Amino acid sequence: MRARLLDAMAECLSERGYRATTIADVVRVARTSKRSFYDEFSDKEQCYLELMAAVNVRMLAAIEHAVDPTVPWRDQVEQAVRAYLDVCDTNPGTTCSWVRELPALGASAREVQSASLEAFIVLMARLTSTEQFRDAGISPMPREVAVIVWGGIRELAVSSIESGRPLRSFESAMIAACSALAGA
Repeated sequence: MRARLLDAMAECLSERGYRATTIADVVRVARTSKRSFYDEFSDKEQCYLELMAAVNVRMLAAIEHAVDPTVPWRDQVEQAVRAYLDVCDTNPGTTCSWVRELPALGASAREVQSASLEAFIVLMARLTSTEQFRDAGISPMPREVAVIVWGGIRELAVSSIESGRPLRSFESAMIAACSALAGA
């Protein structure tokens, strides 16, 4: 039931965004009752925050899974960017909501944002710690660079979605920027 409600919340985000989504919308899409909703979540915000955290975990897992540490480092960067874009293409509503609506929730959202950022920093350090990066003379990605990558590619993805431009039209720019930052 919990997974169904989270999926319903994601669908509602795509249709109308977080602010306009009601619990009634979520239970209608999930084809369940408000009672079932409240058995799982205390309120709409808890459901939303759990969804945002879960989407981020899946995104990071998709990136890690897509990267082959045995190929040249530039290919690894391409694989990571393409995996990120695949996740954004699949979840445009949650991608936009992450950047535009989540920060408005204040302290409770900051916990999700901070945990997600820390997980991304750890992943970027791990992905850039391969033999291929070391052989190219590249150190693991520093925290500050990972934060720049995180913020930059998310904003570019969201502005692309909002303007109706295909995310893939920015793929080469994202790869070039991430490669430059990784190799710095």
